[in-house]
Amino acid sequence: MPPRPNAPRAEVIALLQEGHSDKYIGRTLRTSPMRVARIRSELQLPRFEWTPTPLAHAWTARTTPTAEGHLAWIGYWREGVHPVIKNQGAEYSARRVAFLLAHNREPEGHVMAGCGWPPCVKPEHVEDQPMREAIRTQYDAIFGAAQ
Repeated sequence: MPPRPNAPRAEVIALLQEGHSDKYIGRTLRTSPMRVARIRSELQLPRFEWTPTPLAHAWTARTTPTAEGHLAWIGYWREGVHPVIKNQGAEYSARRVAFLLAHNREPEGHVMAGCGWPPCVKPEHVEDQPMREAIRTQYDAIFGAAQ
């Protein structure tokens, strides 16, 4: 769509005061970023400074709670199977980030949704290899190993 040069000045000012970039405001209001920069200058507001988003915040922004008590991943899925977060030029497994948030340590082996619902990335629901082995050992001790 072509720029809307007459986007209301009040809307531009409101977004400037919220701390958005000229480019973001221009895209949102469909107006010229140069016009936004001129208004910023007239108001003597500081230039926008990009700050990197911490991984935990970026991860949280890509999740949504479900009625069943899970946390669904609404971000990018590599090959339609692996929930992935791209942050600051790097790619991370969403389940590994969830595990790190819950257990404050790096996971060992593959991290999977222990609740049985594949899209779940709720930190309390993800398990690494040693956790799955411990659960399997407990199960076998209670019900006997599969023959």
